[in-house]
Amino acid sequence: MGVLKRLLDNLLYYTSLLDGLKPEDLEDEYKYYAALHLLQTQAQVLMDIFARASSTLGLGVDGYIDAGLKLRAKDIITDMDLDLYRRIVGFRNVVVHEYSDVDSSIVLDIITNKKYREVARLATKVVEELEKRGIDC
Repeated sequence: MGVLKRLLDNLLYYTSLLDGLKPEDLEDEYKYYAALHLLQTQAQVLMDIFARASSTLGLGVDGYIDAGLKLRAKDIITDMDLDLYRRIVGFRNVVVHEYSDVDSSIVLDIITNKKYREVARLATKVVEELEKRGIDC
């Protein structure tokens, strides 16, 4: 199994753990921080998939957002996917660098509406698109 598939498997595992959370679980401080960590890790793995996918295509990248731009330029992802990816990167940056400013209502919305599944969808799409192009993932 290639690196991209291993990363995708990890991301899907984190997604399954998030599926086990209920909105009321976030009232427990420990479960809230567990959810936040899973969301952060899931986002980071997506960012790693984008960077690795760009590299696999022979594209140099200057940061995580640039990786998304490069995948868009190669029609691996759509404009809507790129917009979602940028928001995921932004969320992860807040969690990592401005952790005291994380808006708990956003976390609650992500868990309640299972928006984290979009991260899994996007990661899966990238890997599948590369496989369609004959790239070993």
